[in-house]
Amino acid sequence: MDYSSIVFREFTHESLQRIECYRQEETERITSERSEETLCKNNINDHRLINKSSKDPANASKRKPNKELATGETLPLILQYKFPPKLIGKPIEEIDQYYRVEYGFMVISANNTIYRFSSTRACYLFSPFNCFRRIAIRILTHSLFLTLVMITILTNCVFMTLKNAPEVNEYIFTAIYTVEALIKCVARGFILEKHTFLRDPWNWLDLIVIVLAYITFFVHLGNVAVLRTFRVLRALKTVAIVPGLKTIVNALIQSCIALRDVSVLSSFILSIFALVGLQLYMGTLRQKCVPSYDSFVNNTNSYSEGFNMSFESYLTKIDNEIYWYKENGDYLLCGNASGTVRCPAAYICWKDRGMNPNFGYTSFDNYGWAMLSCFRLMTQDYWENLYQLVLSAAGRYHAVFFVVVIFFGSFYLVNLILATVSMSYLKEQKIVEAENKERERRRKEDELEIQKEEEGKVLEAHALLHADNEQYVENRRSFEDSNHKNLHPDFPIELEQNGKKKKLSHKQSFQASPSPFQCDKLIAGATTIPFFRETQNNSTDEDRKSELVVSYSDLEDLEQNDNQLTLTLYQAEPHVQHVQTTEILPAQESNRTSFLPKNTAATNTSGVFIRLVRIYCCEWTCKLAIFQKIQTAVAFIVLDAFIDLFITICIILNTLFLALDHHDQSETMTLILTTGNYVFTSIFAAEATLKIIALTPSKYLKNGWNVFDLLIVTVSLIELCFSHVKGLSVLRSFRLLRIFKLAKSWSTLNRLISIVGKSIRALANLTLVLVIIIFIFAVVGMQLFGQKYGEKFGKDMPRWNFFDFFHSFMIVFRVLCGEWIESMWVCLECAGWPCVPFFLLTFFVGNLVVRNI
Repeated sequence: MDYSSIVFREFTHESLQRIECYRQEETERITSERSEETLCKNNINDHRLINKSSKDPANASKRKPNKELATGETLPLILQYKFPPKLIGKPIEEIDQYYRVEYGFMVISANNTIYRFSSTRACYLFSPFNCFRRIAIRILTHSLFLTLVMITILTNCVFMTLKNAPEVNEYIFTAIYTVEALIKCVARGFILEKHTFLRDPWNWLDLIVIVLAYITFFVHLGNVAVLRTFRVLRALKTVAIVPGLKTIVNALIQSCIALRDVSVLSSFILSIFALVGLQLYMGTLRQKCVPSYDSFVNNTNSYSEGFNMSFESYLTKIDNEIYWYKENGDYLLCGNASGTVRCPAAYICWKDRGMNPNFGYTSFDNYGWAMLSCFRLMTQDYWENLYQLVLSAAGRYHAVFFVVVIFFGSFYLVNLILATVSMSYLKEQKIVEAENKERERRRKEDELEIQKEEEGKVLEAHALLHADNEQYVENRRSFEDSNHKNLHPDFPIELEQNGKKKKLSHKQSFQASPSPFQCDKLIAGATTIPFFRETQNNSTDEDRKSELVVSYSDLEDLEQNDNQLTLTLYQAEPHVQHVQTTEILPAQESNRTSFLPKNTAATNTSGVFIRLVRIYCCEWTCKLAIFQKIQTAVAFIVLDAFIDLFITICIILNTLFLALDHHDQSETMTLILTTGNYVFTSIFAAEATLKIIALTPSKYLKNGWNVFDLLIVTVSLIELCFSHVKGLSVLRSFRLLRIFKLAKSWSTLNRLISIVGKSIRALANLTLVLVIIIFIFAVVGMQLFGQKYGEKFGKDMPRWNFFDFFHSFMIVFRVLCGEWIESMWVCLECAGWPCVPFFLLTFFVGNLVVRNI
C-alpha cells in the first residue's frame, strides 16, 4: 500500500471544510458511476460494453477500509517514521481514504495505537475543539487509562471471590466505572454517530453493569448478588490486551454462529428421542414393590381390622412408604415385563409410587425431564446408572433405545459439534496467519523504505559536505593569502571539564584538521573545530550550511589528570540555528567533541574488573600451558561417546532406584537406596563440573540441556544437604526429570518433546481463555447458589458445593471434565430450577466449545 501521499495535519476548523469537499467529491463520483452503469445496461447491442460493465460493476469501485489503519491497530512502521511527535495524543485529520468522507478524526497515542472519534458534538455539548473533550480524549488514548481500568476490573473480580466482602467496595468500584463511562461519553459521544460510546459492544456490557449497580443501590430487589454477578463478565475485556486472545474469542464467536444449524439439528434429534422415551418410560421409574392384598391382610396386627379391611382401605394403607420393600436401604425399582427385576414373594410391582430416582430428577415423566435425560445420554455422564434403572423397570430389550441414543447423540452429534468448532478455529487461525504474514511483509517493506530514505539523506549530506569542503579550501587559501587575517566573527568557546566550565578569553591561530568534522586528537596544542550556521529561510537555494572555522590554541590551562574534555561552540546571533551534527555525521558522532586522554583505559578500574571476570569466570581464556593441558584432557574424557553412554545408563539406573522406594521397606533396602542416591548424585555432579571445565562456563550455559542438568544437580545437592529436614524430601522427585536428557541421544523422544513444547506455547492463550471462563462461571455460581447451600446443609456441607470460591471453582472444573449431572442434582435440591440452565450453559461453553478448540 502506498503511504507516500499521506500527510499528517492537526484537526482544525479547516478540516471540517475539507470533509465537506471530500463528501461532495464522493457524491459526484457515485453519481457518475451510476450514470455510466445505466448507460452500459441500456446499450444492449454493444457486446463489449456489456462485458465491461459485468466485469466492473459499481460495487467493485467502492472503497474498502485499510486493515492496517483500522481502529485499535498499530500505526504502520513507515508512518511511525513520518509521524510528527508533536501530534501525539492530539486530533488529526483522517488518513484512511475510506473514512475521510465521514465526520470524524483520528488520534495516535504514544504507543502508536489508532483511535477514531466522531467530529460531531459529543452528547450535543462538546465540539471537537472543546477543551474538556480534548482532555477526555487525551486521557482515553493514554496507555495508563486502559491499564488502570483492567487493574480495577481484576481487583473487583478478586473482591467478588470473597465470601463477605465489605459493602463499601461496591460503591467504590461503581464510582470508578461511572467515571470511566463519563470520560468515554465526553470523548466519543453517546450512540447516534459512528465511533461513539455504545457503538462498541464492550461498552454495552459496561453500561448494563453500571445501571444494574445503581438499581441495586436505590431499589430493594431482595438478592442483589444476582444482579451484581454480571459485573464479573467484565473480566472478558482482558481479551483486548492480549492480541492472541482476540483470535480465540473470534473463533468462539464464529463457532457459535456456525453451531446455529448444528444446534437446530441436535435439538431436533434430541426432541425425537425425548418423545420416544416419554411414550415408553413415562412413570416407569416410579414402580415400587408393595405388599399384595392377601399378605397385607394376613400380616395386619389387628385380626378384626385385617379381616374386615376393604380393598379401598388397602390402597390407602399401602401409599405409606413404610410398607414398601427396601434393598440396601433403597426402595427396589421393579417391573412386570420379562427381563425386569421381580419383587420378592408376597410383594407385587405397582406404578406411581413415591419419587423418581436421584432426588426425583431422573425420569421420562414429561418432555422437559425426558430431554434432560436424553442430553445426559448424549454427554455420557453417569449414563450407565440410567441404563440400569430403565432395564430394571422395563426389560433388557430396551437397551436398543440407549444404543441408538448414544450412537446418534454422542458419536454423531457431539463429534459434529466438535468438528464445527475446530473448523471455525482453523479458519480463523488461517485468517490470522495470513494477516500476520502480510503485516510482516509490510514491516520489511517499511524498513527498506526507511533505510532508503536515510541513505538518501546521507547522500544529500555528503553532497553538501563536498560543497562545503570546496568552500573551505577557498576560504583557507584566502586566509593564507590575506596573511592569516580573521575572516569570521568571534565565537565564545566554552570549555567543559569534569563538570566545571572555563572560558577561553583569547584566540590564536589554528591549523586545519584533515576533516572539518572530526577532532580525533590534539595536534601540538592546536586543532580545528567546525561550526555551521543555517539561515531561517526555508527555500531550497538558501538552505545552505556555511562553515565557520574558529582558530584558537593555548590549552595549557587544562589539568593533566582529567579524564574527559568537552568543547562546545556557541553562536550569539539570534537568527542562527545550531544544527545537530548527528544530521550530518554518522550515528556515532555527536554535536560535542570529546577528547579522551591516552591513560583512560588504565584508570578505568571497573572496566578492568569486568574484563577479568569475563576472562577468568566466563570465558576462561587463560593462556597458562598447564591450564590448557588440563582443559584439553578433561574435554577428551568427558566429551567421549562412552561417557555419554555411561551417563545414560546411570540415568536409567537412578530411575529404577527411585521406583524401588516404597512404604514400610526394610532397613537394608533403605540403606541400599540411600547409598545409590549418594552415588548417582556424585556421578551427575562430577559430570556437570567436568563439563564446565572442558567447555568453559559461557559455552556450557549456552546449551539448554546443560542448564537443565545443572539445575537438577543443584536441587539434588540441596536435598542431600538438608535430607534430615522434614518436607524437603519432595525435592528428590525432581531427579526424575533427568530422564528427559535421554532425548539428546533419542531422536524420536527429542521430536516428541519439541512437539509438546510448541503445543504448550501455542495453547497459552487458549489456557488463559479457559481460566477466564472457569473463573466467571465459578463466581456466578458462588453468587447465585452459595447462600442456598449454607441454608440447606449448614455444617453438613457436601464435598461438591458452591459455598465458597474454591469449591465453586472445582465444581465448574468438574463440569468441564464432563461430570455435571450429580452436582446438578444437589444444586436442584438447594436452589431449584436455575441450576439447570447454569449447568447446561457451563457444559456447553466450557466443555463443548472452549475445551475442544
